[in-house]
Amino acid sequence: MNRRRRGAQWKAAGLIGLLGLVVSFLPVRDVLRAQGGFTQPVVVTGEDTAEPGIAIGPGGAIYINAPAGLLSNLPGSASFLFRSVDGGATWTKTPAGPRSLLPGGGDSSVAIDLDNGAIYFADLWLGSSTVSVSQDQGESWTANPLDGVVVEDRQWLATPGGGRVYLATHQIPAGIVVSKSLNGGVTYVLSSLAASALDQTGCICPAGNIIAEPGGMLGLGDKVGVIYATSTGGIKFTRSTNGGLTFASSAVSQATGADTTTNFPVVANAGNGHLVAIWLEVIGNATRVRFNDSFNWGATWNAPKTLVSSGTSVFPWVDAKGGKIAVSLYQTSDGGTPGSVPESAQWFETYLESTNGGGTFSALQTVDGTPVKSGPICTEGTGCEGDRELLDFQSVAIDAAGHSLVTWTRSINNVDDTEIRFARQR
Repeated sequence: MNRRRRGAQWKAAGLIGLLGLVVSFLPVRDVLRAQGGFTQPVVVTGEDTAEPGIAIGPGGAIYINAPAGLLSNLPGSASFLFRSVDGGATWTKTPAGPRSLLPGGGDSSVAIDLDNGAIYFADLWLGSSTVSVSQDQGESWTANPLDGVVVEDRQWLATPGGGRVYLATHQIPAGIVVSKSLNGGVTYVLSSLAASALDQTGCICPAGNIIAEPGGMLGLGDKVGVIYATSTGGIKFTRSTNGGLTFASSAVSQATGADTTTNFPVVANAGNGHLVAIWLEVIGNATRVRFNDSFNWGATWNAPKTLVSSGTSVFPWVDAKGGKIAVSLYQTSDGGTPGSVPESAQWFETYLESTNGGGTFSALQTVDGTPVKSGPICTEGTGCEGDRELLDFQSVAIDAAGHSLVTWTRSINNVDDTEIRFARQR
């Protein structure tokens, strides 16, 4: 399997310390004040899980999903979905229902249909993914253990609404496959090859996330796009403008000689044809977080620029709405790569944003003064012998009021004890 795949057991490192790096030299409390800051973090769950995704439903309900651990329970292994209806102040673990009888737990992805409030869920078990839909905020589910693709890695969901759902998977050996559901996420019967291993220049690795936008009668003009890395240090975006029937790739970033495969690249739709992308480059013994955007829904892209180059970064994520672009990531002031920083390195959940469509970005700030972990972070998947408790990402979303909502993993001990945290921008 791909080197980013994890097994059922996750090993923890520890945590101590205080973040030294922000792009300005203000004390952390002053940076928080200058940027508007975040609410006091809330613990969403103490389950030993990580890699939280976040989605916002109609009426402002917030959902956080996280994997349970690949085939970790019998007879099923349903991943987790947590719900908040009070702005993130309190959280409820939703019942798995029939999902608990089906395989999963490897990776989880959620998309919410803003037309009808349906929650679409995909839960990886390597042979395929269990796909599910809930019409009542996660209280009950209809579930199917096969998503239409077999022998797959990392899956991502997106919906343009109207009961249509798009699922991107890394199918081995074909490449990145996008499947379409026309019946509200119960079955995915139409599949297209969105990017081959040749498009990835031989990189046998899963793509970043998928986005979708409605278009035309019956969704025949839906726009669908998936971002992915190449083996030569580039980033590409494959897009469809005919509802996922055919795809063509464009270069978000040309080959650089850097390693862009250690983290998932991420793309977000700001609206009116404006797409934004974020990714991590590892160059020698250093990292940099890069950004680019497109104003024609990914047909062409502008020149990339570097947002963060000091210290060491890992797992950046992005969301966008109108002129606001929100970026969150794990950051330590120690130099190196995620896997080579010293044991004393202290990692924090951090954030920066643009309010002018990506023209300029704010200084990096800490979201939470409590470290998420200390020491190296391994990004080698099943090749890791430890330092793997944060898994592969944290995430950010922008709500209808324009506030950024951030969720991340905190390691509590040096073995396997973790918690998911959440904070809301003031």
